[in-house]
Amino acid sequence: MSKRAVHGIIGAAAVGLLVAAASPARAAADAAEAKKIFNQRCTACHTYGKGVKVGPDLKGVTERRQRPWILKFVRSSQTVIQGGDPIAKALFAEFKQQRMPDWTDLSEAQINAIMDWFAAAGPEQKEPDERNADLATAADIARARDLFTGKARFANGGLACSTCHGIRDGAQGGGGTLGPDLTTTYARYQDRALTIFFKRPCFRRAPEPAPGKYLTPDESFALKAYLRQAALAEKAAGPGAAAAAAETK
Repeated sequence: MSKRAVHGIIGAAAVGLLVAAASPARAAADAAEAKKIFNQRCTACHTYGKGVKVGPDLKGVTERRQRPWILKFVRSSQTVIQGGDPIAKALFAEFKQQRMPDWTDLSEAQINAIMDWFAAAGPEQKEPDERNADLATAADIARARDLFTGKARFANGGLACSTCHGIRDGAQGGGGTLGPDLTTTYARYQDRALTIFFKRPCFRRAPEPAPGKYLTPDESFALKAYLRQAALAEKAAGPGAAAAAAETK
């Protein structure tokens, strides 16, 4: 085999490896864009798995329709309907002749990314910070403890939680007193309220990170789980736990 042929094989292999390495990141970017497009353009008329709205429920659309048909219909439903397509005509009649906007600015790649996202049940998948805290592993809680105490740094900067807040973590207690004790916070607010709060805390942190950058979704989820564990431990310890902890300070 010639050197040129060998170099060609090596080059092709290198390109293949680069593509393979980039594909997870590319898939994540495509899914993020698909979610954004769906929320901005589709949810006014369509749901995914929640029943008929103005237009049909889009769950299972990739099984009911072929991709080429979906591509043409999304870009210009009226063109397909007026062309005599029986499925398009039936849908138009079923949904009271509601005209779907022509999304001609969407590329084939963008529409396929949305269909891939649908096929993977993307609209039903929760972001990491939206998961319930009871799904956390021991590793998630250990990481959150390190973040809370400052043993580990937050990805976007800012002081550790314990700078201002205390928490009774089982037999241990401690932390700052500038802010409220967080031991029973999860018991009072639960997952949804804490998820919303962690997206944009109502107070400034020192030093303040870049605008719009607070906790990462994984950090938010881990901290929720840590607060849940502290609340459960406090409940198990009984009503005298808080007073006993205060006496030891």
